[in-house]
Amino acid sequence: GSNDWSDSTLQKVLNEGAYYNRTSGDCPNGQNGATKSCDFSEIGLTSDAKEMISESIWNIKTTKITLATAKGFYDSERGTIVWEGKIGLMYPSDYGYATSGGATNDRSVCLNTTLYNWDGSGVSDCKNNDWLYKSGSYQWTLASDSSAITNVFSVSSAGSVNLYSAISTVAVRPVVYLESGVGIGIGSDGSSANPYVLQ
Repeated sequence: GSNDWSDSTLQKVLNEGAYYNRTSGDCPNGQNGATKSCDFSEIGLTSDAKEMISESIWNIKTTKITLATAKGFYDSERGTIVWEGKIGLMYPSDYGYATSGGATNDRSVCLNTTLYNWDGSGVSDCKNNDWLYKSGSYQWTLASDSSAITNVFSVSSAGSVNLYSAISTVAVRPVVYLESGVGIGIGSDGSSANPYVLQ
């Protein structure tokens, strides 16, 4: 596993491999180039979806920051080391800013709490009201650790952001930037019964 997004095997699966081409194939699994079969023939990108995705510049600066708020991560994510492509992953700051907070801890409390500590019971409103949080799953982010070639920040199953080894099997949430002409279909409201439809 490599924590350099520009040459990681995961980046290649998402941008030129089985996911991008809506096929089946081999996907990275573990270390030393190990793979396992994967099938994206039903859930990979359609040709219509590919036309909506913009080739964009992604900040992939490595960082050595753990005890940071959403803004602290955002500031560390900006840099001169970039990668240009279509599909990336969420940044730790995306996860932090996606919370609405709750009755006990409003959004301002969450934004002033380090993401490393979001697994604490005293700030459960932060993760529980964050649309990017998925209980029971670890999720990769695009931020890596400059002090070790295999460490990548991930959102933990308990809701904190911490370093995790790139050789681990962790959930992936592909992220894209849309072309400027893409809009939301008329009549969709974003609910589970009537989700937004891009066109």
